[in-house]
Amino acid sequence: MIPAIAVMVSACAAAAAPPSASPLQSSRPLPTPAASAASGRSSGSASVEPNPSQSQPPDTGGRTTSGDVPDNAVFLTYRGGNPAFSIQYVEGWQVGQQPDGVNVRDKDSSETVAIVAPQADVAGFVASTDLPALQAVPGFKLAKQDTVTVGGTSYVHLVYHVPAPPDPVTGKQVLSMVDRYYVPGPNGLAVVSFSTPDGVDNVDAFRQIFESFKWS
Repeated sequence: MIPAIAVMVSACAAAAAPPSASPLQSSRPLPTPAASAASGRSSGSASVEPNPSQSQPPDTGGRTTSGDVPDNAVFLTYRGGNPAFSIQYVEGWQVGQQPDGVNVRDKDSSETVAIVAPQADVAGFVASTDLPALQAVPGFKLAKQDTVTVGGTSYVHLVYHVPAPPDPVTGKQVLSMVDRYYVPGPNGLAVVSFSTPDGVDNVDAFRQIFESFKWS
């Protein structure tokens, strides 16, 4: 999980908020995707492509832990959005393009990128807008709020726990941990969230994915 990482791509919540739901239901609870929609933002075309330089042979041993990214996972690259960005994701995960970004999900893990309007004061935006929205989600528990340095750049960062969305078949919910990063860009702020079940270690995979994020 990235430097403490969670595009939730659904923020430990896979849970943050599906495209049109409350913050944490897909690890993307921004009350601001609405803001980006109001400003006339719409998603552009998207594409995915292999990343041979960082890919490894496909996993043939099968997973033993729900939500765990295997050591030999293959990573592909998603390109899309408006403003445009690119980010890696694990091959086999389901890619769902959203009006404000993308939500990539496995059974119990996810990465989410949600693009909101540019923020002159990112820390202020988190404190006054995004964090309060997350705190309104049932079961939300903040674990950490800090600033982390990745690749020589500092980012505002949250770590929190929240129940993942119910399983569509069993209705069961697992408690997830979300790493959420705020990445300023020339035309927007990317809220990048990584959600994984409590007790599952995806730190290395999520770090690689977060470091792959680029504004286009």
